[in-house]
Amino acid sequence: MKIFFPAHLALLFSLAIAVPVRAATILPESERRALVATRVEEDCRNVENGLANPNPQPSVRQLTSAALGWLELNQPAARAEKLVRHAFGLQDMDPASPGYGTVPWQQGHPEIKDPNAIEFTMQPVSVILLRHSEKLSGPFKQDALPHVRAAIAAIRRHNVLAKYSNIYLMKLVNLLLLGQAIGDADAVAEGKAHFETWLAFTRTNGVTEYDSPTYSPIQADCLALANNLTNDPRLKARLKAVLDFYWADFAANYFAGRQTMTGPTSRNYNQGFLFSDANIEYPYYLAGLRSKPPSGTFLSDSVRSLTVARMNDYQPTPKLLGLANLPERVVRSRFGALPGQDRYVWITPDFSLGSASAYHGPQDRRICAELTSEKKLPMISFVVDALDAPFGIVRSTDRGGHNKPHHLPHLLATVQEKDFLLALIDLSPAIQDGGFTNLASNITLPVQVNSLLLNGKLVDTTKPFNLPADADAVVVVREGKAAVAIRLFAADGAAGQIPAWSLEFNGNEIGAGRLVVHHYSGPAGPLAGSTVRCGLLMLTARCETEIEFSSFLKRAAQIKLSDTTRKGVWQVKAKSGAAELEAALNLEKHEIALRRVNGRKWQSKILSVNGRDLAAETLGRK
Repeated sequence: MKIFFPAHLALLFSLAIAVPVRAATILPESERRALVATRVEEDCRNVENGLANPNPQPSVRQLTSAALGWLELNQPAARAEKLVRHAFGLQDMDPASPGYGTVPWQQGHPEIKDPNAIEFTMQPVSVILLRHSEKLSGPFKQDALPHVRAAIAAIRRHNVLAKYSNIYLMKLVNLLLLGQAIGDADAVAEGKAHFETWLAFTRTNGVTEYDSPTYSPIQADCLALANNLTNDPRLKARLKAVLDFYWADFAANYFAGRQTMTGPTSRNYNQGFLFSDANIEYPYYLAGLRSKPPSGTFLSDSVRSLTVARMNDYQPTPKLLGLANLPERVVRSRFGALPGQDRYVWITPDFSLGSASAYHGPQDRRICAELTSEKKLPMISFVVDALDAPFGIVRSTDRGGHNKPHHLPHLLATVQEKDFLLALIDLSPAIQDGGFTNLASNITLPVQVNSLLLNGKLVDTTKPFNLPADADAVVVVREGKAAVAIRLFAADGAAGQIPAWSLEFNGNEIGAGRLVVHHYSGPAGPLAGSTVRCGLLMLTARCETEIEFSSFLKRAAQIKLSDTTRKGVWQVKAKSGAAELEAALNLEKHEIALRRVNGRKWQSKILSVNGRDLAAETLGRK
C-alpha cells in the first residue's frame, strides 16, 4: 500500500527566528589548562574534606585521582601519599583470598560489586609512580610495592573481552605502566600482547564501545598515558597511530552547534538520555575545539585529562582537528562485524542527524538529532521504555549495584542518506521476560524551541499539553536555522490493545517532551510471544527563512512510503526527492533482512569522513 505525509504540512506559518549562535573566543592554551587546574584543586579538596567525616565513604578511584591531582598541582607529596595509603588500606591483601589485590568501588558500600574498580583505582597510581617518582618519599615507595604487585595480580585475573574497549584498554595500560614502575617484565609483556590483540581486533571491527561521551575520552586518555610514559620506542609509535585514530573520530564527530560529540553512542547516562555526558568536553576544551569550559566536574576525568595535556607528549595535529571544521560531513564507522553494527551521522553547522542499528546496551543511543542553539535543549532521540518515563531520569540498579538509566532492548534496522532517515523497530526483544504495565516507543523532543508544530499547527509550549496523534501525525521542531520533521508511521498494539499516539509535555523544568506511541498500558502482565513493530521517519533541513521553511514542509508532505509484509518480512521503502531508503526486518527470525540506499546495499566503514578512509590513514590496512 502507499502512504503519504498529510498535505496540510505544506502550509506556511509565520515563525520566529532564533538569535544566531555567537562565535566564541578560544582562550589561550595556558588559560584553558589553568581553568581545569582550578577545578581539579577544588575537587581534590572535596575528597580530602570527605575523608575527615566520621564515616567517610569515598569512591576509591577518586582517592588515587585526587592524589595525582595534588602532584600535578605541585602540592606536597605527603598530601598525595596520604590519599593513596587510604586507598591501599581498603585493598584485599590476603594472598589466599579470591579477591586478592582488588579494591571496593566505594568505601562503606559493599552492595556495589564492580570488578572494574581495580583498573580505575590503579590508573592514577601508575602515573604517580612513573611521572612523580622523585617527589615521593622512600617509605611510601617501599610500602607501595606489595600493593602494586597485588593489584597486578588482580588485574591479570580480571577476564575482559577486547570488545569491552574501555576496561580492556585500561587493563592493558595498567599492566604496561605498573609493570614498568616496579620492574615486572612479565606484566609489561602481557600488556603489550593485549595491545596487539586489541589493535588487530579494532582494525577489523572498529571500536566496539563506540563514540561514548562518557567512556571514549577514558579510552583515549589511557592510550595517551601509555604513549607518554612507556620506555619502549616501538610501542610508543604504535600508540601514537591509535591516538591519531581516536582523535580523527573525536574531531569528525564534534558538533560545533552544541560544542560536544554528536551522533549515536554506545553508552551515555550521566544526564539521562536527554544530554551528552560532560566527560568528552575536557579533551575538546583542552585541545582548543570547545570554547565553553567543561560543564562537568567529575574529578577522575578532569585530573586524567589535565595530566595528559600537561605531559604534552601526544597532541592531535591541526590536520586531525581540522575535521571538526568541515562545514558538512558524513561520518561512517563500525563497531563490530555483525549486521547493523555500524554508525552514520550527518553533521552541518545547524544540526546533526545520526543512526545505528545494532543494540549495544541499555544506555546506548542509536537514533538522534541535535539542533544548534545557545539554549540547553534536550536531544531528539528514540527510546523504548516500560516505565512511561523515557527521559532517563528514573533509574534502576544494575547487576553491579550502580544506579543508572535503562531503556529496553529492541531490534532496529536504520538506513540514512544525509538529512533523511528511515528506521524499522521490532520490540519483541524487550518483552521476553517479566510483566509490563506499559510499553511505549518514544521520540524525546525539546519543547522550548522557536516553534513546535503538530500536523502543521503551532503548539503552545508555555504550559503542559497532551495532544492526540496517530500514524499520520507529523511533529516539526524548529530552532535557529534548522527544522526536523518526525513521524511514527506504524505501530502494533500488544496483548490485544490498539496502539495510541500522543504528543506530550508534562511541564518539567528541563523542557523535554515526547512523541509517543503506547503499544500497551494496563495491568501488569507478560507480553512475550507477540510481534510489536514501530516505524520511524525523520527529515532535517536548514531553514533560515520562511521560504526555506515552506519548502521543507512541502518536501515532508511529498515523502512517499510503501509498506509490505510477506512471509514474516516487514519491508518499507521511503522516497524523498532523489533519495530512496529501503529497510526490512525478518520478524520471525528477529534479524535485519535488508538495508539499501538508492537501490544499493548498505555499506559500512571502520572510520570514514566524506568518503575519506581515516582508519587506513591512521591504523594502516588490515
